[in-house]
Amino acid sequence: MTACWDYIVVGAGSSGCVLAERLSVNKNKRVLVLEAGGENGFWNRMPKGVAKLVTDPDKIWLYKVTQPREKGGEASEFWLRGKGLGGSSSVNGMIWSRGEKADYDAWERDHGAIGWNGESMTDAFRELEDHPDGPTDMLGSGGPVHVDPAIYSYPLAETMIEAGETLGMKRVRELNAQPGPRVGLYSHNIAKGRRQSASVTFLEPARKRANVTVLTGAQATRIVFEGTRAIAVEARVNGEIRRFDCTGEVVVATGAIESPLLLQRSGIGPADVLRGAGVAVVAESPDVGRKLIEHLSLSIPYRLTGGKGTHRSFFGLGLVKVMAQYLLSGTGIMATGPFEVGAFCNVYNPDGRTDTQMYLGAYTFEIGDDNNPAPLDRIDRKPGITIYGQLLRLTSEGVLAITGPGLDDAPRIEPNFLTTEHDRQSAIALVRKMRDFADAEPLGPLLGEEVMPGRQVSSDEDILAFFRRYSTCGLHGIGSCRMGGDAASVVDPRLKVRGVDNVRVVDCSVVPGHITGNTNAPAMALGLRAAAMMIEDAR
Repeated sequence: MTACWDYIVVGAGSSGCVLAERLSVNKNKRVLVLEAGGENGFWNRMPKGVAKLVTDPDKIWLYKVTQPREKGGEASEFWLRGKGLGGSSSVNGMIWSRGEKADYDAWERDHGAIGWNGESMTDAFRELEDHPDGPTDMLGSGGPVHVDPAIYSYPLAETMIEAGETLGMKRVRELNAQPGPRVGLYSHNIAKGRRQSASVTFLEPARKRANVTVLTGAQATRIVFEGTRAIAVEARVNGEIRRFDCTGEVVVATGAIESPLLLQRSGIGPADVLRGAGVAVVAESPDVGRKLIEHLSLSIPYRLTGGKGTHRSFFGLGLVKVMAQYLLSGTGIMATGPFEVGAFCNVYNPDGRTDTQMYLGAYTFEIGDDNNPAPLDRIDRKPGITIYGQLLRLTSEGVLAITGPGLDDAPRIEPNFLTTEHDRQSAIALVRKMRDFADAEPLGPLLGEEVMPGRQVSSDEDILAFFRRYSTCGLHGIGSCRMGGDAASVVDPRLKVRGVDNVRVVDCSVVPGHITGNTNAPAMALGLRAAAMMIEDAR
């Protein structure tokens, strides 16, 4: 007899792992988790192991963007996403950044996402967190995700923070505790030197329950419908298509790229896209795969002429020493993420709210090429610092579309970056603000050459041209299955897919508006709140 499941969670990423754990608390509910990737290993557990993961095809999805950055140029951009249990939370920089309350208030006010406001999301974050400064009105204590606001520091990190203060940013111990211009050490979801991914904090406990099955190497091909009611999921497992029947709900949690593609392959999406790809229309939903928004980022490396950087920790005897320290005590530079110092500010948006995030570290990457301008696995042997700036409130909207019915049919990915005047002016303003940071006392006197683009790139036109060519995708996609109160939204405020029954989408693809920060913590909060809704609805 074929097994039949009460819940099928497609994707064991940041949201999917939370869903699996919460939905399986009821021992009478059978939960199946389908994950296209595999199990995690040592490099997933070690925080600095991210450098080993970004080049591993078993750990990373590599998506080729089909739209060139420059008119008449060639498409050479690739987007990375996590592959395996925990999804991107198992390969990311572990920065615990929640966004600001005003972001979520705008979801509810401007997009009709009733119930998804700043207060409700803050409650979800507090429930998730085990923060040493909690419990407070803003920070949680005793939750499953350990959040550390100061894992690793060094004198030059203090200098960077002081430079932010010179620019009018408020020094804070916890960057999530208040909005506005601020600077400090990043909080990380790391505990005792180990990454606290969604897999570690949620899926590992869930897998110990008899009513939970996790199947790795299983990539969903489509949702099967009887009329408009979802009854099963088909997935490719070891090269064969298998069917998994469901009596309850199918939850799509495969991220801002894969979730709209899975819906489209299942017959939910823009009718012209579906018919063009040879897929029968189950429910026409024009915004599936549209309104994609990303964070666009740029690294500016500087030579360090004074002070002591951290670059020597990544090769030779220095690497031997820090690895020994990590293996013996779980401490040191290998026990933290890629960047220690963070800063938030406004550079262009007329409402004055946060629109920019910076990441600072006391090393630089080797200079790459157009395909890979900042190789994340190669640290420069010369002393330097990196200022990595990220635009958080872009207005250019991208498109994702299937080109055929199968997994091997490469999707069309068109980010449409910098197609609005707002975004172009924001890019120019970001570069100028990053340079201001590099020049600010007491950091400025310690820095020499601006390695890229170089101070000779100074006009608005030249800065924009450089930004267009060398900026990178921020890995924070949202909006491709947007939530809303209008009939054209892909999912309603309870994350149910409009036009069909028994299907929800629970990941950052449903986010209808900006998040002024990283998306891993919000993805976990989405999973937490969605599970509560599903349990409530089942009653």
